[in-house]
Amino acid sequence: MPSIFPNGDLDNAVELGAIDERSVRVWVRFAEQASVTATLESGDHTPYTEAIHLSADTDWTGVAHLRLDQPAPGASFSVTVGDRRLEGTFAPEPGSPAALTFGFGSCHMPYGEAEDGSVFVREADAAIYPAIRDDLRRAGGKLFLFAGDQIYADELDPISVRRALREYGDEPPPDELLYRYRRNYRGFFNEPGFRSLREAFPTLCIWDDHDIYDNWGSTGEKTRTDMLLFDAACRAYSEYQHTRNPDGDATRPPFHWIQRWGDIAIIALDVRGARDYERGVMAGPAQWEWLMSWLSGEDSRDVATVFVISSVPVAHTARWFTLLFDYIPTRFQESVRDRWSSSGFIQSRNQLLDALFAWEASARHRQVVILSGDVHCASAFTVRQRRGNGVIRQVTSSAMTTQISSEQVLFNRTVVRGNNLFEPDYRFERHFLSLPNNYGGIRVQPLASGGHRIIVAIRSWDPQRGRLRTTGRLVTHPGD
Repeated sequence: MPSIFPNGDLDNAVELGAIDERSVRVWVRFAEQASVTATLESGDHTPYTEAIHLSADTDWTGVAHLRLDQPAPGASFSVTVGDRRLEGTFAPEPGSPAALTFGFGSCHMPYGEAEDGSVFVREADAAIYPAIRDDLRRAGGKLFLFAGDQIYADELDPISVRRALREYGDEPPPDELLYRYRRNYRGFFNEPGFRSLREAFPTLCIWDDHDIYDNWGSTGEKTRTDMLLFDAACRAYSEYQHTRNPDGDATRPPFHWIQRWGDIAIIALDVRGARDYERGVMAGPAQWEWLMSWLSGEDSRDVATVFVISSVPVAHTARWFTLLFDYIPTRFQESVRDRWSSSGFIQSRNQLLDALFAWEASARHRQVVILSGDVHCASAFTVRQRRGNGVIRQVTSSAMTTQISSEQVLFNRTVVRGNNLFEPDYRFERHFLSLPNNYGGIRVQPLASGGHRIIVAIRSWDPQRGRLRTTGRLVTHPGD
C-alpha cells in the first residue's frame, strides 16, 4: 500500500540507544526481513555480534543489547548492521567525575495538510533537524533526548488515528488502531532531517500526549474507546521508542528509565502512562515507589547532578491561572487540566518537588535540573523553597517543528506571569521565554570542588536565514 507520507515509510533503519561503560542498545527496523546481525567494536576488545530477530508481530522492529567482554569507560565504539555503521562513546564509570554534552527537544510535527487532503513537509521548518545535528556535533554532543510528542497521532485528518472512529464506530478493531499508530511512526520517523538527527547520536525517548492523543489523561473519565486507543499507542510506543531506552523491555507503562553517565543521572518520568485527572494520579504508585527507592538508595549516592525529564513542565502555568480555569467548561479546560499546577495534579507536583529538594539537600554539591517540552515555547525557571535553601532549575525546549498558533503565543505569555500567587511553599523565578522553534543544548562540566557547572543554551531556528541562534542561556553551579 503506498505511503500517505511524502517521504514514504521507514522501511529500514539502524539507531543507537542507551549506553553504559561497556554496552549499547541498537534499535533496528528492516521490513519483511527475518533477522539482521549487529556487531559492536571498540579498540582491542573482542568484537561482539548478535542476531536481531524480526517479525510482523513487532512491525519488523527489534533491539539488541550489545556488550563488550570488559568495560571500556569513555572509549569510542562502532556498531555495524549490514552496510550501516554508527559511532558513539561509552559512558564513564558510574560515580566518576564526568563531563557530558547533550541535546534535548520535543514536539516533532513537520507536516501540513494541503487543500486536496495530501500531507506535505514544511521544508523550511524541517530544516532545523540537520542544523541541530551539525550544531550538536560541533559542540561534542554524546546523546540526544526526545522529551515527548515524537509523533502527532491526532493532528492532521489524513493521518489521524481517530479517523478510524468515523469508519468503524466507537469500537474500531484493535488491529486497525495499532496499524494506524505504527503507520504514523513509520512516516514521522522517516522525515529525512529527523532521521539524520536520530542516526547521528544515541537517542533516548519518553512519550507525551500526542504519542497517544491530545491531553491524554486530563480529559475526564476514560471510555472504552479511549482505552482501545491507549492500548494500541502503548504497543507502538514500546516498539518504536521505548526498546532503545535503558532497561527498555516493558510493553506496558510506566515507561520510566535512568541513564547513568559517571556522576550524572538522567531520569525520565512517564507522566502519561498512569495519568488520570479525575483520580488525581500523575505518575502512579509503582513509578512513585521506583523513584523514591532510587533517590533514597545506594544507586544515587555517587550522583552529583540529576536531570529529570518531565514531558510536561513542572514550572510553567501559574497556579492562579489553573485555579481560574480548572472548573470553567471552556475549550481551554483540558489544556489547563493538563498542567502540574492544576487541582488534579498539584499534590503530585508538590510531592515530586519535595522529594527532589530532599535528595539535593542530603549531600554537598548536588543539583537537580528538570527538562521539559510540550508547551510550544522555550523557557527557564528557578524553583526555591520558601522554608529552606533548596534550588531546582527547570529548562523547557519546545517545539522543534510544531507550529505555534497566535492563541498559544498569548497563552504562553500569560500563564508564566504571577507564578508566586497562591504558592505557599515555593517561589518561582522565570529567566526567559522564547517562542520560535528550538532545541536545548546542555554542557555539564565537572568542578574540582565537586559537582558540576551546567550551561544551558536554547538554540532557536530562523527559517528565513536557515540558522540557529541562542535565544536563552542559563549557567548554574551547586549552591547557586
